Amino acid sequence: MKTMNGGKSFKSLCLLMLAVSWAVPDLSESGAKPKPLSDPALEAVLQQQIDPEEGVQLQSMVKSELEPGLPGEERVVIWTLLGPSYWSSHLSVLSQKSGQWRLLATLSLDGTVATLETVTTDGLISIAAKTPGPNDPICCPSQQKTLQYRYGRGQLVEVKLEPAGGKP
Repeated sequence: MKTMNGGKSFKSLCLLMLAVSWAVPDLSESGAKPKPLSDPALEAVLQQQIDPEEGVQLQSMVKSELEPGLPGEERVVIWTLLGPSYWSSHLSVLSQKSGQWRLLATLSLDGTVATLETVTTDGLISIAAKTPGPNDPICCPSQQKTLQYRYGRGQLVEVKLEPAGGKP
């Protein structure tokens, strides 16, 4: 394990523990131990997109049909890039044919902690997210938001939501 000077090592460990704790559902409701979300083949494809000292942790995954002409199945995945002293959430769309995963699109979620809510067949992806508020420390986003993205032709694009009471 790499060590850093004094406070940085402790801060890194705290950030990593915080990121992992957001991924674990509340056990008090079900009483059952959660099974970690894992797909080694899919994780290997994501790992190819990042530096060797960084890691991949799947957060949520939904099977979907976003490319009707594409054989096989697609998955929409939220995953966390875990670095030595940092983390970041990402949204990716992948396709699997004959057991081989292929990355179709990926997008950084810039400091959010996110969970997939819905994925529609027309490519609309809704995410429940906590984003950094004006006075939040870097580790702890607190503003609840729904974020929406649209997938099409190999791209993920953010869909801006109209505020309640906004112009029609």
